[in-house]
Amino acid sequence: MNRPDLRRHFRMFKDMSLFRLMGFVLVGVLALQLAVFLQHGKIESPLAYPLPFIVGLAAGLLGGVIEYLLVTERNRAKAEADKKDKLFQALALSEERLSLATSRSSIWDWDLTTDKLYMSPGYATSLGYTPQELREAMQGSTVNLLHPDDVEKYLAKLHAHLENPSKGYLSEHRFRTKSGEYLWFLAFGQSVLDETGKVVRFNGVTTDISERIDLEARLDQVRKLEAIGKLSGGIAHDFNNLLAVIMGNLEMVRDDLTDPELIRMIDASLQATRRGADLTRSMLTFARKAPLEPEIIDLNAVVRHAKDWMRRGLPESIEVNLSLAAGLWQVRLDGPTLENAILNLLLNASDAMDAQGKLSIETSNVRIEETALDSRKQEIASGRYVMLAIGDNGTGIAEGILGNVFDPFFTTKGPGKGSGMGLAMVDGFVTQSGGNLQVETETGQGTRFKLFFPAVTPVDNPNDAPPAQNNAQSPVGCNHFLLVEDETAVRNVLQANLETAGYRVTTAANGDEAVQTYLATPDIDALITDMVMPGKLQGAALALKLREGNPDLPVILMSGYTPDHPTPQGDMTAEHIRLTKPFSKQVLLDAIARLCAQREMLSSAAQGDD
Repeated sequence: MNRPDLRRHFRMFKDMSLFRLMGFVLVGVLALQLAVFLQHGKIESPLAYPLPFIVGLAAGLLGGVIEYLLVTERNRAKAEADKKDKLFQALALSEERLSLATSRSSIWDWDLTTDKLYMSPGYATSLGYTPQELREAMQGSTVNLLHPDDVEKYLAKLHAHLENPSKGYLSEHRFRTKSGEYLWFLAFGQSVLDETGKVVRFNGVTTDISERIDLEARLDQVRKLEAIGKLSGGIAHDFNNLLAVIMGNLEMVRDDLTDPELIRMIDASLQATRRGADLTRSMLTFARKAPLEPEIIDLNAVVRHAKDWMRRGLPESIEVNLSLAAGLWQVRLDGPTLENAILNLLLNASDAMDAQGKLSIETSNVRIEETALDSRKQEIASGRYVMLAIGDNGTGIAEGILGNVFDPFFTTKGPGKGSGMGLAMVDGFVTQSGGNLQVETETGQGTRFKLFFPAVTPVDNPNDAPPAQNNAQSPVGCNHFLLVEDETAVRNVLQANLETAGYRVTTAANGDEAVQTYLATPDIDALITDMVMPGKLQGAALALKLREGNPDLPVILMSGYTPDHPTPQGDMTAEHIRLTKPFSKQVLLDAIARLCAQREMLSSAAQGDD
């Protein structure tokens, strides 16, 4: 034992409690004194019997040393155990951090001199293979796992790096998993050179970046929606005003024609005008900017009604099967847009079956317990939903284009056979309505679109109104209209249609002018106004202003497109109708008849209360 060890033990021994050491000595002395007493029958001075005293003292000191050694060993063992425990905890933490850091990563090491490739186990795991299955799938090269569209770019980057290692290696590409789908990976690599500068090894790290790619794709979709929304909103108002002028003048010309050929030509022009309006609306719906007017409806009733008109629009060779759930929850949707969405899905199904086959329409109540991502990586919140499913037994959708079917203007149909806006419109409408759209397909077996709409608690619909009266007769007290429209051509067409129908019309070019005109013309019965105009008073604000003096003033609000302007404070729920341009003369007259019938009914009820 060297001197440092002696000094250390001496210090530790010195630190022992003096009382504990004295206790050991005292016990030893007393034990031997007791033996003397038992032998001689009396207690003598230690001087008389010094040997027992010396032995007792030595025994006490020996006991103290032994106790010290035992305590020291126990403390040493405890210290070592604590040290090992801390090392184990640190090792476990390190392994956990390493596992987190490499859970989506793996390493490779390619020895170019022997052409042997090492891939860490994480590589096989990330693709769903066992190491043996991965070797069989690779067939000696990772190129055999690459997506066909990535092979050329992958090899070009690899060869460029091996020819000039100073450039480094960075590549994003897709590898095929065991299930057949593809995941995105990011690869960082570097080369090892020999003394001659020749590449002898190539190694690096591969990381799964599929989630990042998915997020980027979703962000691109949001940006696309914003761009199309701005584009659609920018052109919708002016374009629909142009269509309103064209439609209005064509209808007036048609009313004066008797030649069947000319009437046919006018009807074709009117149909083209309506198609132009539908295209604009589809773009707005896809961008989730369409002006929807949701109401509480029974989806089963909508489907039953759709079956009546789908018989006229679908070939007789298509068999339509309905499976409608009893006790279906109600939903709050824009009825006309819902019917348009159903029509688009039915026409797509008909095309997929080449006009013959089986088409199914199903409704059901669905409860989603937890918020989750659907197959399109879109979030669907927990809650109660009503599902509408439309399926066919047609050709199905190829995997390569499945991700594009909801893109605007994407179509697999021939030239002139589709605008490519049908599914985009359906997707936009479902999303704008707070729902979710999913697609299930199998090549050669068919496709099924599932629309999920949030269910609502059954309540009386405040928007229920009397049926429209399809005639141009003016109800009593509803003869004189204030028409407010900033576009001169649109204003002239509307004025001519109203006057031809027997109504009196006073016009104004903007909201500020309309207030002065209204105050100066006390016999005005109703207001027809555009929503977006120059000046301080827009359409809704103008209606509220005029209703300050006449709360029962009937109002028709027209809009080519209404951007997201703040809604003015006030009550716009009673006695008003919204019309989206372009609309036909008959639609305008029906709206007037409905609105004035409402007013007449309310007036009669008020007189009865009196």
